Amino acid sequence: MSSHYLDVAIGLSYTFLAVSLLCSATREAIASLFQTRAKILVDGVLTMLHEPAGKSHLRGIIPSIKRFLRLDSGFNLAKLGPHSLSAEVMTHPLITGLAQQGRMPSYIPSAIFARAFVSTLTAKYGKGQAAALLLANVGNEGLSRTLLAIMGEGPDDVAALENAVRIWYDTVMDRITGWYKRRSQLVLFCVGLFYAGAMNIDALQLSQRLWRDEAFATRTAQQVGDTMAGGSMKPTAAAAAGTPAATALSQAAEAKKDVQALQALPIGWSSSRFVGTWDQGVGAFTAALMFALMGWIITAFASSLGAPFWFDGIGWLLALRGSGAKPATEPAPVVIETITLPSLNGVKPTNG
Repeated sequence: MSSHYLDVAIGLSYTFLAVSLLCSATREAIASLFQTRAKILVDGVLTMLHEPAGKSHLRGIIPSIKRFLRLDSGFNLAKLGPHSLSAEVMTHPLITGLAQQGRMPSYIPSAIFARAFVSTLTAKYGKGQAAALLLANVGNEGLSRTLLAIMGEGPDDVAALENAVRIWYDTVMDRITGWYKRRSQLVLFCVGLFYAGAMNIDALQLSQRLWRDEAFATRTAQQVGDTMAGGSMKPTAAAAAGTPAATALSQAAEAKKDVQALQALPIGWSSSRFVGTWDQGVGAFTAALMFALMGWIITAFASSLGAPFWFDGIGWLLALRGSGAKPATEPAPVVIETITLPSLNGVKPTNG
């Protein structure tokens, strides 16, 4: 493969990596400010306890603003109703003690949740009862059938119920992780489109610049190789729903570093694509804008793939660029060591 093709691919991949890192830091900041993980965790608990109708009571712009302002009513679980088991469990001291005032925990260990669930039932319906009787008092047929099916034919005590809740909670948390990843990818695309338009990160125009200027493409690929070798562009794994999140200070530091990496690339305003188009008429300007929009969408889609994808891709391209015919080397001379044994002359054998 031609080295110029690889240089162009490396330059584009590095741009997409920098944008992906910037978008990831922005997404993490948004999730922290609006407590997105905690919100999705509450949605998962409502699904787990067969109360999906309560999700609509916690959605909307007003609750999001209240969560942003850290108001106690940001997670107004009282809206779920006086008979909501989810509200009773999520307001248990074992759960509320995991978060600061005005916030909900974004991560709850399965053992803590199971203990809070059982404690809520025993405090409401009394201790010393069988698990089947406790679940019958709840009046939630779907939840009762699920937990009894997990318990199987084993003991019908509180300990078995707590273990069943732990297993069911872990199963639902795995599903929540999938929900969060799909939502995060959409957020990455929207954030990437915003940065692409605001900073004019036009993938089409950048590819043309790299293709036409071979010296610039070669220099960019060399700089990318030095940067990657220095380890200054490593993607950080995004915390999934139900796992602890990074602090806002670390997110701001990552975003600042990613912006500095983008400033070294041939992007930004003013763009040569729009030079003189307005004088040529509205049609020329509209055509330039459409091509620019296509380039921005490509950049946004590339950023939604995530920084690990581009990090691994750049490593593969750099390895392919560095491979080739190795220079012929002379074979090393073979050194034969000679071992001299002691002489046996004059030594008489002994008779046993």
